[in-house]
Amino acid sequence: MNKPGIAMEVSSDPALLGVVRGAVRCFLDAYGVPNERTAEAVLAVDEACANAIRHAYGGQKDRKFRLAMRTTERWLELEVRDSGKPAPRDKIVQKGLPEISDHSEITPGGLGVQLMYKVFDNVDFCPGKTRGNCVTLRLKRPE
Repeated sequence: MNKPGIAMEVSSDPALLGVVRGAVRCFLDAYGVPNERTAEAVLAVDEACANAIRHAYGGQKDRKFRLAMRTTERWLELEVRDSGKPAPRDKIVQKGLPEISDHSEITPGGLGVQLMYKVFDNVDFCPGKTRGNCVTLRLKRPE
């Protein structure tokens, strides 16, 4: 059963991602998520929002995405939803983070999605057929 949570509509301006990170940090802190786990989750949610801005909206600052944060008996759920271009299915599958010994080998693209899979206990990507994306990120509730 979902309990009431927080929902915010955010303009697709990257300058507002700091506000989103602060809200996510406060939400996770309120439910006792350890600091290290919170830091990783905040970064992963930031990546989900940045993907909406960069890929779904092509960097347009006048669009909006929605962030919802809620609880169930088992999960802390964070959901990012946009109405932009759907993500290609091959870009949202779990592949794992590559082992990189030389940071100069890191190339843009795909690491944010893999970070989401690594940090969260459960990840659901739902790209629309013609418009929109929804990613639901779940952490098991702390004991």
